[in-house]
Amino acid sequence: MDNLEQLNQSDLEDFYRLYLYAFTNTDSEERRLFFNDRYNHSLKYGIKHNQKLSSGMLSIPFKINFHGVHYKMNGIGDVMSYPEFGGHGAITKLMQRAFNDMLHENVALSYLAPFSYDFYRRFGYEEVFDRTVYRIKNTDLPRIKIEEESGEIERLSLKEAIPFIKEVYANNPSSHNAGLIREDWWWDYLVLKHPGWQVGIYFSDDHLAAGYVIYEGVETTFKIQEIMFTNWESYQYLLRFICQHESMFFTFEYASGDPMGHPDILKNPANVDVKIEPYMMARIINLETFVQGYPFLKKIKSTRIAVTDKMIPANNGIWRLMVNANGTSFEKISNNENNMADIRVSIQELTKALLGYRSLTQLNRVGAIHGTYEAVTNLDATLRKDPPMLWDYF
Repeated sequence: MDNLEQLNQSDLEDFYRLYLYAFTNTDSEERRLFFNDRYNHSLKYGIKHNQKLSSGMLSIPFKINFHGVHYKMNGIGDVMSYPEFGGHGAITKLMQRAFNDMLHENVALSYLAPFSYDFYRRFGYEEVFDRTVYRIKNTDLPRIKIEEESGEIERLSLKEAIPFIKEVYANNPSSHNAGLIREDWWWDYLVLKHPGWQVGIYFSDDHLAAGYVIYEGVETTFKIQEIMFTNWESYQYLLRFICQHESMFFTFEYASGDPMGHPDILKNPANVDVKIEPYMMARIINLETFVQGYPFLKKIKSTRIAVTDKMIPANNGIWRLMVNANGTSFEKISNNENNMADIRVSIQELTKALLGYRSLTQLNRVGAIHGTYEAVTNLDATLRKDPPMLWDYF
């Protein structure tokens, strides 16, 4: 007999064993440390067959910063089953339970890292986060000259660096395009999961942290995890620090959360290999909560939007949106999404548009949504167009 349960501390060892088997990971003290920390900060779901764990999933409560608006977001991770229990709808049951609990907690969004984009689209998720991966040979690195020296770079372990860099991250505009608001436990988790990460911090003359680079050396490659800076001066110092490793590594690689490639920062852009790669997916969980808090750019006259969501029926229907001097009004006027509407859209395409991954005009042009020209263009003009950026993984 199969039972879907919310798991607790007593299920940790069984969940960990399933995790090792499902993802062919090797047990180690280091892995147990970061896994236990993630487990303890998550909502744990499992299906037990004859009282033995057969499938499991974590739902990790976070908050994200979307252009100054802070939303609840749950990250889905460790979605897994033993092979003999696959193909019987276990993941659908786990997802449905997690969605229901998120709705109850007024969670606006959910993110996940897919093993298959097609698989998770059936649950309403869509690709909204891309990365730009830069690769350059050490012989092609630029020569960085700083005319007037001020401040200094200090090298620290990630654990030592956190007190200095967490505010730089939190205040950086690059973390405000749907990026995580990193709580202290998440910073500590990153230390447990990535013991090899080091940090170069630029301190101004008054010893205030003004920028940092997180990196590690992997064989002959200098791998950059994250760069955050506050001004041109800090940017120059960080670039010089990176380039000063040219005699130690043959290749330099940076996987940036900014999906826009910037090869023009080099005098010879052809020297750097730039590749845009799909990264993580997202979906709107509580549509009403997300839209009510959305930072619209302009006023919107009354617009009827028909939304289809196969997994979360509460989002289905005709919604009337209006933004004026009194604020945002977003109310459901019909439970039947087939009734009269100005725009028709699935929850997936709406997620892409509202998060800024694709414009409504683009989606309408390729037939991903349907609506009158006036309604689409008017609503599109009010939405955020900055590409969403995610610097974390779970």
